[in-house]
Amino acid sequence: MHLLPIGRPSAAMLGAVLMVVAGVVTPEEAYRLVNWDTICLLLGMMIIAQHLRAAGLFAIFIRLISKIESPFVLLMAISAISALASAVLVNDPVCVVMTPLVLEICRHRRLNPLPYLIVLATSANAGSALTLTGNPQNMIIGSFSGFNYLGFIALMVVPVCVAMLVNASLAWLFYRNRLELENAPEILSEPMPDSEEGGKTRSLRIGLLGLGVACAGFVSGFSMAFSAMGGAAVVITFHRKDPTELLNQIEWSLLLFFASLFVVIGGLQTSGLAKLMTDYSLQLISGDLVSQVWIFSGVTLAGSNLLSNVPFVLLASPSVPALGNPELFWGLLAYVSTIAGNMTLFSSVANLIVAETAKDRCSISFWEFARFGIPATLLSASLGILILLQIFR
Repeated sequence: MHLLPIGRPSAAMLGAVLMVVAGVVTPEEAYRLVNWDTICLLLGMMIIAQHLRAAGLFAIFIRLISKIESPFVLLMAISAISALASAVLVNDPVCVVMTPLVLEICRHRRLNPLPYLIVLATSANAGSALTLTGNPQNMIIGSFSGFNYLGFIALMVVPVCVAMLVNASLAWLFYRNRLELENAPEILSEPMPDSEEGGKTRSLRIGLLGLGVACAGFVSGFSMAFSAMGGAAVVITFHRKDPTELLNQIEWSLLLFFASLFVVIGGLQTSGLAKLMTDYSLQLISGDLVSQVWIFSGVTLAGSNLLSNVPFVLLASPSVPALGNPELFWGLLAYVSTIAGNMTLFSSVANLIVAETAKDRCSISFWEFARFGIPATLLSASLGILILLQIFR
């Protein structure tokens, strides 16, 4: 907003403060509205991800795949790494780390960076749907739904694989003749430069140990928030250095954004406005199970793009237990709200991270992204919904 260009985190904070000032909630209620499990889970995973970045894990992967000769195979390799890393860690930090590395590969290989950046973002979004820790909206769903970590992966593995197949097919269809630059300046065939973090073997081992501790906690059914914080504590303790530099890399504004959103959405629920909205939406979700699934998915797809996926998930979550098959609808909410992030440049924070990081080297326009993202989203969402419906029928 030109009138108030303060950014989304500050706008959410302003909304939370106004909820208290207007008397919708008391300060004590505002603190209680924040879902600290989600905040701690996100913080812990950010610390682990940033440590692994500093240890050179992503740079190692990128140097290995940069040796692939085929531009399209390279595109698919970047897609796979982006998806898997986002599933294990969180999609936003993965995009922060991988975007400059992908740009560097494209510069050295004289490749058009646009297809690689779009596939990087869309694959990060799709891959993050696989786990309860892949993105913030899944973390929220995990805390509300009671889903088992491995059970959620088992439910999502086929839809996510189908989404990745759709991404690969459309990438071949859209970009097979646009991967190389025709008039790129000649670049000396020097090797890819080593990242300044590369070769820190001890740091890398510590980061992988911390990630292993967190994943062990997830799999065992222990609190996901404290599993992530436990992994972060292992990283900081075993590194035996002042963590100030590491902590400075954390996206604190994102944590402020989510904490404030909990208060804003909680205020909407306290005031009764959220109930009016959800009651109206529930009236639309009628008929047999198949009809309910498609209507719910359509509302989720539209709502995730209009409101952004995290606010929509917070608004929709109280209504899910009232639906016919809550486990199915929790799965649909997680999958569709995440895949919805691939529709346009503004549908996902990960998309914006890639576009903003690359803007000096490659401009990604709204329509260029939407040209790929809209069909990818509609196809991926439709096929995933059909698969989830078959699983629960």
